[in-house]
Amino acid sequence: MLWQNTEHLKQLKEKMMLHESIKQKKFTVKENDSYRMRVTQHEVLAPKGLYSLDFIQESLKDGEVMDSQTYNFFMTQEDLEVLCKGLLNG
Repeated sequence: MLWQNTEHLKQLKEKMMLHESIKQKKFTVKENDSYRMRVTQHEVLAPKGLYSLDFIQESLKDGEVMDSQTYNFFMTQEDLEVLCKGLLNG
C-alpha cells in the first residue's frame, strides 16, 4: 500500500506522538533526493534506565515520503555506549 499525506495518516502520526514531558533526541543521519535515514531516541517510562532507539529509513519522491521502515531497539545506557564505540572505532 502506498502511503500519501492523507487525513488517516495524520491521525496515525498524532497517536504515535510522545507526551511533551518526554525528552526525545532526533537527528538525520543522511538525506538525498530519494532517501532519508533518521534516528530518534528517548528514555522509556519503565524500567528506569532503558532507552528506545529507532532507526527510520524513508524512501522519498519529490520530497514526499513514499515508503518508511522503522527498526526499534531497547537498550541501556551501556548498550548505547557499546553501539556508539563500535560504530566509531569499528
